[in-house]
Amino acid sequence: MPVTAAADGTRRADPTGTAGCVSAGVDGAMAPYLQADELTTRLVAAALRCIARWGVAKTSLDDIAREAGVGRATVYRAVPGGKDRLLQLVLRHEIGRLYHEIDTELAAADDLADLLTRGLARALSVVDHPALGYLAQHEPELVLPHFAFHRLDRVLAATTELCRPHLARFLPDDAVAPAADWVARIVVTYAMHRSSALDPHDITSIRRLVRSYLLPALTPHPSPLPSPQEQP
Repeated sequence: MPVTAAADGTRRADPTGTAGCVSAGVDGAMAPYLQADELTTRLVAAALRCIARWGVAKTSLDDIAREAGVGRATVYRAVPGGKDRLLQLVLRHEIGRLYHEIDTELAAADDLADLLTRGLARALSVVDHPALGYLAQHEPELVLPHFAFHRLDRVLAATTELCRPHLARFLPDDAVAPAADWVARIVVTYAMHRSSALDPHDITSIRRLVRSYLLPALTPHPSPLPSPQEQP
């Protein structure tokens, strides 16, 4: 089982295997989803249904095999290493899927406002992920550590990398890096913490946030003309 360094310097088991998942870069993070074969996709879908129903602790490899309609031996041949290895595969697949879908949305944007609206809407759809929702409520110890201390830095770095080439289409070169970092922090914050100011299911609410706060902060404004009283 992979291990990762905790905030206090100790090393702890990482059953989800995310220690290097988002640090491999966006292309590396998307690869497990884009390169998955039919059996892998089938096993991932079955595992997600089981986790959404029972959680990680109560889901066995037999449960996943039965849900996928295959034998236990088939699962072991496809994913050597048993349940822990399969859970790592599931998480990597889902992170890759999310990044790929966000990347596709951002590529279709016509302007900066559309880019921010599309990106936020797709990223915030994670709140409706059935398996993640079950874990956040019943097994938070498997989810929350990935959004704390040094692990959050990796999430932000990968999200920033995903945003940068798309923001570069609409912002000056020197504004891209700080804008990407800021947008990444906003996405992670709203995805992890619900707010009455934003309804993730309402595109109008997301567009209002973008146009009221994000767009003005990212769009340079010319200095206002002096009033007649201020003119020499």
